[in-house]
Amino acid sequence: MPIIILTLLFYNSFYFYKIGNTDTNNKEGFHIMSFNARLFNHYKWIKNDNIPLNTKEFLSNNKPDLLALQEYHVDYQYLLENFKNKHIHLSGNNVGQSIHTDYQIYNKGIVEFDNSINNAIFVDLVIKKDTIRVYNAHFESFKVDLLNLKADLISFKKVVNKIKLAYIAQKEQSNTLINHIVKSPYKVILAIDLNNTQHSFVYKEIKNKLSDVFELKGYGFGSTYDFKFMPIRIDYIFISHSISPKYFKTYNQKLSDHKPISAFLDI
Repeated sequence: MPIIILTLLFYNSFYFYKIGNTDTNNKEGFHIMSFNARLFNHYKWIKNDNIPLNTKEFLSNNKPDLLALQEYHVDYQYLLENFKNKHIHLSGNNVGQSIHTDYQIYNKGIVEFDNSINNAIFVDLVIKKDTIRVYNAHFESFKVDLLNLKADLISFKKVVNKIKLAYIAQKEQSNTLINHIVKSPYKVILAIDLNNTQHSFVYKEIKNKLSDVFELKGYGFGSTYDFKFMPIRIDYIFISHSISPKYFKTYNQKLSDHKPISAFLDI
């Protein structure tokens, strides 16, 4: 039964191995990092009390021009004090999405999703005399504990129902976000925890409008989620077709159940 659920959720996710650009000399241009921080381990999911300080050290060593955080927790703003400007939107319990940068933020906003605590936020920046809109989004999760599935019919039906509801929510969230993106007067960068793989409907809908930087400059499986059974890529950086990617990296630091990802872009 657990294998059936895994197949439903992540069909084909482990077949996509990218042989790509490993040239580390292309670290030039605008550097964006995206990371689901999982509340900076606020509830001690990882048995390591140093996660917040380790995160601060990691960000200091790899400081991007812009940091997009999903599952940000307001109690840990001190970890991000090196960034001059920020845009934060909380959705209860001091949790939400945030954007941090040294660039001046000329405009900012929120894209709310109906009947969900998930959302997207955006900022407008001027980079090399060109205005860019950067989105940070977090889509609905499946809310399924894959490691503790019970092999009985009642549990199976409950899991399938959760998956169905999540797919419906993700489709609605994708439509809302895409409708906002296509109206942007500027080039777009989208950092997102999609909570779904590159074979999903919502991924393909977004990719119809934007380019996936991993596909252009990444390599390997690109796994971004800590799941021991197979590599899963559910975190992405998308860009307008007129933006040129230079470099992409997935970091292996154990700071969350997600891995940080970053891209260098020629705006």
